[in-house]
Amino acid sequence: MTRLTRRALLGIGAGLVAAPAIAQPRAIRLMLDWTPQGYHAAWFLAAERGHFAREGLNVAIQRGFGSGDVVTKVAAGVADIGFGDPGAVVKHNAENPGRAIVNAFQYFDRTLAGVITLAGRGIEKPSDLRGKRIAAPAGDSGRVLFPAFARANGIPADSVTWITVAPPIREPMLMRGEADAITAFVSGAFFNLRALGAREADIRMFGFNAHGVDIYGNALLLPAELAQREPAMVRGFVRATIAGLRDALNDPAAAIAAVQAREPLADVPLETERMRFIMREAVLTPTVAQHGVGHVDGARATAMVAAMAESFAVPNPPAASSFMLTDFLPPAAERMLPAMRA
Repeated sequence: MTRLTRRALLGIGAGLVAAPAIAQPRAIRLMLDWTPQGYHAAWFLAAERGHFAREGLNVAIQRGFGSGDVVTKVAAGVADIGFGDPGAVVKHNAENPGRAIVNAFQYFDRTLAGVITLAGRGIEKPSDLRGKRIAAPAGDSGRVLFPAFARANGIPADSVTWITVAPPIREPMLMRGEADAITAFVSGAFFNLRALGAREADIRMFGFNAHGVDIYGNALLLPAELAQREPAMVRGFVRATIAGLRDALNDPAAAIAAVQAREPLADVPLETERMRFIMREAVLTPTVAQHGVGHVDGARATAMVAAMAESFAVPNPPAASSFMLTDFLPPAAERMLPAMRA
């Protein structure tokens, strides 16, 4: 056995003291838009498979309470980064220029907001909504955007009657016939109605993007001040997100297992189907196939700001270029996505 002298031991100790400290990972709080679901798997896999760690990040993921609410919570400092509605940023930034929020990564190329109804309610096309009762929470994205949807489809915005309800109540009300239609994310309403016994063939969905309101869906949002102060951190977070998303598309079973690890009551077949639905409708679009995930078209972004300014009655909306940022994206070649595996 090798024996170390007292002098050698002291030398080792001195070396340990003199060694530079190992940098600690940057702690980041990410707020989702809702409880963990299949489309959130990109961040769960980024954590599990070391993508965040390789970027020097230690990310704590917390549930949210709606994509619009995320903007308020991030602005208030409840989370550092949030997965929320960039449309809601229009009103927030107009009213809070000193606490502006920016979009660092456009995850959903299309909004999932829409009007949903059932067969037998006399609504087979958007114009049939005249005189109908629509149930939705007051701040629901689809309800807020309804004036733009109505204008695009030749419907007087005041020709419908709104019933204000809590989110869990709208689909049951539609099933019972207490409302003729609802506004919601189609990805939620479709599966909720099926769980309540509706036949798939009887569900009618009028997604806003397919009916004249071509706007962006949820994105990674954070305070402008944080983005300006730590651009390298934001770029790393975006890279890790894309890596996690690619892993989720290549291995859907692992993606849903990562969701179930955080939400034990998750229905695996349902969440798998929901994830496929959302990837098809909002992420793996022709635009993303051409330009890569995260691409922002200036004309579309400007149109979104105009639609939100009208819906929220914002007289001085911010320019789309002031918050719909692409500065943190890797090159397009690194943002191309694979098809989702079976």
